[in-house]
Amino acid sequence: MTTSRFGEAPEAQFYRSARVYVSNSVWWFDTREGVQFGPFICKIAASCALAVYVAQHVHENASTRMLSTQIAGSQDRIAHMIEEVVEVIRQHQDFGQLAATNWAKWRLEELRRKATATSETVGRIRVLEFTLRHPEQTFSFDHFLRFRAR
Repeated sequence: MTTSRFGEAPEAQFYRSARVYVSNSVWWFDTREGVQFGPFICKIAASCALAVYVAQHVHENASTRMLSTQIAGSQDRIAHMIEEVVEVIRQHQDFGQLAATNWAKWRLEELRRKATATSETVGRIRVLEFTLRHPEQTFSFDHFLRFRAR
């Protein structure tokens, strides 16, 4: 599969493999820097953690202008999840953890009230639930890095 990543020039084409994968009955994800994170008990948890990881990078680099025709996470089909996490992180930065938690709860209620549950909506719900269960990973990148495979 050949696609350009967020921040890469479209002509920079490389072979891409799945970033979320199973090995020995547990789930992992790889970063583009070659670091493994895991293990996770299921694919959903690994995908949510990957969305948090990418969202933290997107948020950190928000002031840096990146030229790209591709949205972060689109190659992994998690761009919508990253969007939700970036907003939670913004709320945390601007107003604190309580505000971020309240915003995530409000957003969850809003998504659950939708008449149609698409796969995108379900992904948004799952990643928001993940951020509420794991605030230490969402708000502290140093804590998140402890989940690296050794």
